[in-house]
Amino acid sequence: MDWYAAEAAPAGALALHLVDFAELAGNGRAVWNASGPLDAMRQARLQGQPAFALCRGRASQLPAERRGVWVLRADNAWDVAVQSLVRALAVLEWTREDGYKALPAWRATGELAQRNLLAVTAVDRTASAFSSVLRDALSASLMPPTALAVAGAPDSETRRTIVEAGLHDLQTLAVTPMTLDGTMRVDALLGFEWPALG
Repeated sequence: MDWYAAEAAPAGALALHLVDFAELAGNGRAVWNASGPLDAMRQARLQGQPAFALCRGRASQLPAERRGVWVLRADNAWDVAVQSLVRALAVLEWTREDGYKALPAWRATGELAQRNLLAVTAVDRTASAFSSVLRDALSASLMPPTALAVAGAPDSETRRTIVEAGLHDLQTLAVTPMTLDGTMRVDALLGFEWPALG
């Protein structure tokens, strides 16, 4: 996988906008100026480019009127959070027949990017059990997710866990037993519906 900065990325590349609430809000002493990230996400959507906002901060700091998929970063360094998110999103492109060969097109990921979601990532570096990853992620949520992408968990275990958790209405579900880099680890992305207000 190739990484690019800003304008150097080719057309159709997956864009991740890194948003730091503390920096934008002046460490909480000012109202958050969200025009930059909101405009970047709006432009990507208009151009049909798959884009996600990876955010550091609290959900309460997000702008109420936003479109697209805004992902709250776990308490990880930026590089760790970016890599975990990309591994979870890559699951959407994985097939049993071809593995990750379709990844550069980001087609299924582009479809997810057109939705309005508040998302969280979850990681289990021991790859011991997907059920614990899901339980931890759901413990802080107020509603069930409508999108779930999981890398590094056996399909049968993941689907059993989903049934046990009562998540029968997932609009997007993608599971692969292998992570993008082949490491024994579980990377998950859970998306929650966020109605567009603006």
